Amino acid sequence: MNKYTVIHVSDVQLTPPLPTAGTAAVANLQLVFDDIANQGTQPDLIVIGGDLIQRGSEADYRWLRTYLTQQSERLNAPIQVILGDQDNRDAFNAGYLGQAARPYYAYKQNHQNMDFYFLDSKWETRRSAGWLVRDQLDWLNKSLHLAPRRRAFIFLHHPLDAPALRNLRYTLLQNNRELLAILHGHNVGGIFAGHLHFAANYLVDNTLPVTVAGAASTYIDCRDPHQHEVHVAVSYNVITIERGIASVTVRPLRFDPVVQAVIPVGNTGFTKHRPRLLRPRRA
Repeated sequence: MNKYTVIHVSDVQLTPPLPTAGTAAVANLQLVFDDIANQGTQPDLIVIGGDLIQRGSEADYRWLRTYLTQQSERLNAPIQVILGDQDNRDAFNAGYLGQAARPYYAYKQNHQNMDFYFLDSKWETRRSAGWLVRDQLDWLNKSLHLAPRRRAFIFLHHPLDAPALRNLRYTLLQNNRELLAILHGHNVGGIFAGHLHFAANYLVDNTLPVTVAGAASTYIDCRDPHQHEVHVAVSYNVITIERGIASVTVRPLRFDPVVQAVIPVGNTGFTKHRPRLLRPRRA
């Protein structure tokens, strides 16, 4: 297998209405695209990993589609997107996809003997935490079983739980066990997430590597569990896959040491009210 390069950008958080009110955020994203071009990196794939627009409108997502198409043509690489907690699903469906309402946006693409899965962890009833609905998990399970020998790489917005992220459980993916039960035993080469606004690397289920990308908008210092400090920052990840093994390097482009805001956090544990994953009984 030849080397395959993926650019992973997360948490762009463009500010509507676009492009007029989102000049600074668009400039941060443009900084990423310009750096890719200037570095001479020829990516095979670019993934924008959720939190595309902060509660954007249909027109905002239509503008984003046009903008990303231009960047894709400039860099000669396809750009795939997934949804994050701050995205507006209905506006995305209508403006970006040009389609009617759909319950989630999950899909896959393949390259040689690799499958790339893009999951939708946006939980409609919660502002921050992530959730994968039953139908999406069933689709993933079926897809993995149909291609057991292909190397699978999973992208989603919300990271999975880990001991080092214990104080962030309120905002992580809430049904970790259900996802891991599906992935267990399959040929998974890595899980890639965002959402935290800082980089992290860890193992889940003893063998599955999880890589969390920093943000293209801010860095959030979460060392104090109840007072998270926000800095303006821009970074992205370069994922290099060779012979089914993924290695990741971080490209930091900007960091402002001045604290822009402080996010107060109350309960740091998992959310108490979770939807049921049981399938409905047939009559």
